[in-house]
Amino acid sequence: MKVIVVGPDSEAKGGIATVIRNFETYFNYNDVEMTFLTTWQEGSKWLRLKQAWRSFRELRREIKKQKTIIHLHVAQDGSFYRKAILLLASYKKATVIMHMHASQFDVFYKKQNNWMKKWIRSIFNKANSIVVLSEEWREFYEQLTETPITIIANAVPIPEVDLYQKNAKKIVTFGRIGHRKGSFDILQVAKQIYTKHPDYQFVLYGDGEIEKTQHEIERMNLSNVTLGGWITDSEKMEVLRESIIHLLPSYHEGLPMAILETMASGIPNIASRVGGIPQVITEQNGRLVDAGDISLITEALEELLNDAEKRKLLSQNARETIFERFSIEAYMQQWHDHYQNLERVRL
Repeated sequence: MKVIVVGPDSEAKGGIATVIRNFETYFNYNDVEMTFLTTWQEGSKWLRLKQAWRSFRELRREIKKQKTIIHLHVAQDGSFYRKAILLLASYKKATVIMHMHASQFDVFYKKQNNWMKKWIRSIFNKANSIVVLSEEWREFYEQLTETPITIIANAVPIPEVDLYQKNAKKIVTFGRIGHRKGSFDILQVAKQIYTKHPDYQFVLYGDGEIEKTQHEIERMNLSNVTLGGWITDSEKMEVLRESIIHLLPSYHEGLPMAILETMASGIPNIASRVGGIPQVITEQNGRLVDAGDISLITEALEELLNDAEKRKLLSQNARETIFERFSIEAYMQQWHDHYQNLERVRL
């Protein structure tokens, strides 16, 4: 069985790149020949366009050689259009999976005119399988297509050692910085937290709306907030050793890799109840809040900062949740089974 995994460069920034990197590292089955095709990489628009065209030609060559499963990693906007072109070029000659990572596909879809909405639905209908990250997203895509939809939640490798330190002083956020991730709400929370807990530092790691966020930090005169930039996986492990809570009050999400990674390391999470987050975070392993509710987010954070025993219990339960339900081994087995099922249907 041949599987071509199509998506951004595994060394690029973002959650989809992390997922693809995990496939490169952990998917090891003798009956599957897996290759990787990059459709997007860091660089200029011209470089990205050349890479997309190169991928299109390479995919056409591959599907002429033998029967193939094409595993498309898809988000919204440009990602969807690039993958739609590849699907149209191959769906009659290969089995196509659309693996939907989009955090705002509902917003993207609603913005389109009626003709574009019809075209988007037609693209989904040409796929053989659609894979989503949560029940909430399955319910959404079921409104757009008759193609079978399967839930395969994201997963992460689990560090051998619990990284949680009860005396750590960093409250961290990983991911793209900006409104969607609740970054500006975090600044409001940090301002309120400072009056009672001036020794804790909020650090936002990632790229995105850096200049705007830095301007707000300076305008609000926040001495307890810094921007940490984009960090590598090895650097992230060191940061986690200094982190007491991961805060992610997003407005839109799929199933953030940052939440799974921090929980696997034993770091309790406070996150908003959007997308697939409620299927991971419960009152037993973290705290769920409403996006945009500054008072509730601050209250949840103060609760945990004031109670070391509760933090420790949440830390233990968070790590156990990943062990039981979101381990990378179980994830790769789910994908292997899904490929086999599609192969049997094709035969």
